[in-house]
Amino acid sequence: MLAPWVIFSSFLRKLYVQRGLIRSFVVRDLRARYVGSFMGFFWSVIHPIVLLVSYTFVLSIIFGVRPLPDTGTTSFPLFLFCSILPWLFFQDTLQRSSTVVIDNKNLVTKTLFPTEILPLTVMLAALVNHLIGFAILLLVILYSIGQLSVLSLLLPLYLLVLMLFTLGLAWLVAGLNVFVRDVSQVLSVILTFWFWFTPIFYSPERFPESLRILMHLNPMAHVVTAYRDCLLRMRTPDLRALALLAAVSVVVFAAGGVFFRQTKREFVDVL
Repeated sequence: MLAPWVIFSSFLRKLYVQRGLIRSFVVRDLRARYVGSFMGFFWSVIHPIVLLVSYTFVLSIIFGVRPLPDTGTTSFPLFLFCSILPWLFFQDTLQRSSTVVIDNKNLVTKTLFPTEILPLTVMLAALVNHLIGFAILLLVILYSIGQLSVLSLLLPLYLLVLMLFTLGLAWLVAGLNVFVRDVSQVLSVILTFWFWFTPIFYSPERFPESLRILMHLNPMAHVVTAYRDCLLRMRTPDLRALALLAAVSVVVFAAGGVFFRQTKREFVDVL
């Protein structure tokens, strides 16, 4: 039996060989989502704006939620925009990846198709939307605050770590859902709880002390906090937390890849 790292290195080489096909599928995914609709790519902007407006109305206007004084801004919409952007990338990738193999059943069952690229193309398409939103966020910060911190240059590193973590989970849920169709429904429930346990609407300091361990164990909490630290608070994020997050992300990435690589040979029989 081959060692997991041998299996995974072979898996990565195959992904590299398929890079042209991956690019084509990302373009296909984006066209399927936006081309032909009246608003086109503007939907990638409209969706987060609608979320921002609705959450701001409920939380800030009705319930009076305000950012803490040391968060770098008094604007709740800006605080929320900075926080929710990495979460939307994470959530969109996992939700769509959970059904991506089943949605492409004809390709999987009738051709010699590298199924491992399907969750990857979903993530890369979500990355395009994330980068569009991130560019808008930078413009808003420049307009409202007047400057960008040099610490913003750390965010590509956080984004890379987030991509590794997200793709590992995407491979896992994509493979599991082929065998157990309830996975996509369970995932929606898990993401709902995960969303509220991530400091998107609030600062980590407001989390109950007795439950603070959940915050430290939540990878998305570290990513969201780092986005705010670099862009709004303009202070160096916790680099020890980044190192731990990177280690966890690499493990999840490798485990998800090995799991998908080992189970995909049975997809045709199940589908």
